[in-house]
Amino acid sequence: MASTAPFTEQVEVTLRTNFQGTLDVCRALFPLLRPHARVVNVSSRAGRLAQVSKEIQEKFTSPTLTEEGLISLLDQFMQDVKDGVHKQKGWSNSAYGTSKIGLTALSKIQARALTTDPREDILLNACCPGWVRTDMAGPKAPKSPDEGAETPVYLALLPPNVGKPHGEFVAEKAVHEW
Repeated sequence: MASTAPFTEQVEVTLRTNFQGTLDVCRALFPLLRPHARVVNVSSRAGRLAQVSKEIQEKFTSPTLTEEGLISLLDQFMQDVKDGVHKQKGWSNSAYGTSKIGLTALSKIQARALTTDPREDILLNACCPGWVRTDMAGPKAPKSPDEGAETPVYLALLPPNVGKPHGEFVAEKAVHEW
């Protein structure tokens, strides 16, 4: 069932949960990662870049984008939503989709940072588990929770020194364009 909350509230809650929550957990746990660790951020195909303007796509995919820059970009989305101009400025009208764009961008930034980390062979990827029967997706979703877990578990169990995928968006256990 779609939310009946005002869009501004939907955006605030969804960004806080899907983006900021993941960022906070990563910041807390990354210092504890050991060599050969695997990090899997659960994103979504609903976070396709195609739903935002080319200009915004370029910002999200910039090879020089930092965590701070990404936070500023999502803050701009929030402000544009509050001002009622997000569609005119090229943003998606999906709080969930935009939060997952942010999460996939964060994953790429984190993966870039891990390539220079002194701890050996830490791989990080974003993935889409697919449309899974959950409270959010409902009973008509085609995948069971076990089926939805296949790609995240596959990424979490990549063998040592496999090297890739790293910094990718993965669905159905394959790298996909974001």
